[in-house]
Amino acid sequence: MSTGSSRAVALALAANGGIAVSKFGMFFLTGSSSLLTEAIHSSADCANQMLLFLGMRQGAKPATSKHPLGHGQANFVASFLVALLLFSAGGLYSLVEGVHKIRHPEQPHLLGWAVALLLFAVALEGWSLRGALRAAESERHGRSLLHYLQRSSRTELVVVLAEDIAALLGLLFALAAVLLTMLTGNPVWDGIGSVAIGLLLIAVAAFVGVEVTSLLMNEAPPLALRAAIRAAVDEDQAVDQVLNLVAVIVGSERLMVALQVKFREQPSGTALVEAINALERDLRRRFPQIQHLFVEPDES
Repeated sequence: MSTGSSRAVALALAANGGIAVSKFGMFFLTGSSSLLTEAIHSSADCANQMLLFLGMRQGAKPATSKHPLGHGQANFVASFLVALLLFSAGGLYSLVEGVHKIRHPEQPHLLGWAVALLLFAVALEGWSLRGALRAAESERHGRSLLHYLQRSSRTELVVVLAEDIAALLGLLFALAAVLLTMLTGNPVWDGIGSVAIGLLLIAVAAFVGVEVTSLLMNEAPPLALRAAIRAAVDEDQAVDQVLNLVAVIVGSERLMVALQVKFREQPSGTALVEAINALERDLRRRFPQIQHLFVEPDES
């Protein structure tokens, strides 16, 4: 279980727990629809983080005879459930609540307190996002955030980053809706804010769902990593040619690699076995994310 990922999830859980309690209290005080949908959003995020912790714990279990490649994909399953059940449920509820408030507007009150709470929530979510970004720094290698989210196999961290970004944008939507309601006296803006938050959550759910589904369908690691593994094999003095390389992501920062290799002429079968073992040791040293490695000697 990655320490960086665990810390990012814990930060997100702490931030969302505090924000959810505050938002519910402020909703009962002001009656703001945007605050209610944001409170439900934060509660769903808390459930998300608990589910991610469960997936990370399950994914850290060693391989067994029933699961010979380990339990690493438990992280992917947990992340997919987050997208499918919690993000979408929160988004759909926000849409329904927002449409209801637009059709049957109710004037919220004490909105100054709501603004103060939303600004406090923005600070907490920013703290959580900062922690998640720091946890991702070692893996981003200068890539854009969008590219990282699309290519990373650390789905628990991808979900936390997506949640935090969605939460910050949702808070800004809610803040804009409350301010417009205060300035215009028109409560319809409050409902519009809920609709905007709902559409945002559904969009984030779709993005996370698509990315995690690809991993569940045995996605290959990035082309640059596959090329680096192939180059490392080619550098081995006992190797004549790499005939085939298959690499599959089997968990968070975990790979299964199968190689078909043409070795140079060896004096004996024992020497060939030693050459294979030396190649495997070198690859595992250079690419610690390789959890399962299979090398097949072949002629063509």
